[in-house]
Amino acid sequence: MKGSRLELHDLALGGVVTVETAAGPKRVLKFTAAAVTIRDLKMAVPVGPQIQHIDGAPGSTSTLRGDDITMYVERLTGTLSGIENLPAPPVLRLHLTPDTIPEWLYDTVGKLGLKLQLRLDDADIDQAGQTGGKLAIPGIHGYGTPR
Repeated sequence: MKGSRLELHDLALGGVVTVETAAGPKRVLKFTAAAVTIRDLKMAVPVGPQIQHIDGAPGSTSTLRGDDITMYVERLTGTLSGIENLPAPPVLRLHLTPDTIPEWLYDTVGKLGLKLQLRLDDADIDQAGQTGGKLAIPGIHGYGTPR
């Protein structure tokens, strides 16, 4: 999943967990959020010999709303552009994986159960799974390409 801007509202870190996938067990970061917004959404999922794509309309903002949104993230990359609704200079590029999570995030935010408002530009997320929430994609467009 990619987007020009990703906003995670009331984000909480649940730590590093192992989930079962069709390809076997994977170590992932577990995040929960009250809401997620993604500008210029582009998703791609390998399905058999193809990659299935789902895109939102250019310039649109897709939303994920509802109770108990849980994301199991293999990798989250983006330029930090805001935290706690405060703008941040676009100088910090985050690259979060189960093996590279910054100590301040895991020890402070994760263990204390703090909820953050986090905004990333040029975001790229690889997820092993997701539960909860209802996804709305304005101008949805789906297509397949060969692997």
